[in-house]
Amino acid sequence: MTKSNETKSLPKTIRIHGVEVKKMPCGKYFESLQTLKDLPEDFMKEISENGEEFKLSEMFTVENIMNLITKLMIIAPKFLFSFLSQILDIDEEVLKEELSPTELLEICKKFWEVNKLEDFFIQVKPMLKGITTLIGFKEQLPSALKLE
Repeated sequence: MTKSNETKSLPKTIRIHGVEVKKMPCGKYFESLQTLKDLPEDFMKEISENGEEFKLSEMFTVENIMNLITKLMIIAPKFLFSFLSQILDIDEEVLKEELSPTELLEICKKFWEVNKLEDFFIQVKPMLKGITTLIGFKEQLPSALKLE
């Protein structure tokens, strides 16, 4: 089976700002997501905009993820460094002491690209829609599954 030009041109590891950004296995994502379960409700209120409830389903675009990361950098540096250290597999001290905010955002964007997360969320969207129907929602919720 031949690989597409995109796959050929996208290395599994990229070095940027002195750190290695690499393709991660599923287990690493699930391990990193465990940090989310410890988030206090107050934190979720803080990142909500204009009194509207925070909707994870609206975060699945590079722009929105970058917006969330920016808010996290302001609101919860301890959580942010722990979460990013785990998911990016970069020492937490390197994140805190050696990278500028711009460099950290560029690393996150490169991680998104190397791991083809845009493709993942595009493929997951129809499945999530099916799940919401199965659990009793007749129509898609207004904020749910919005990837554009």
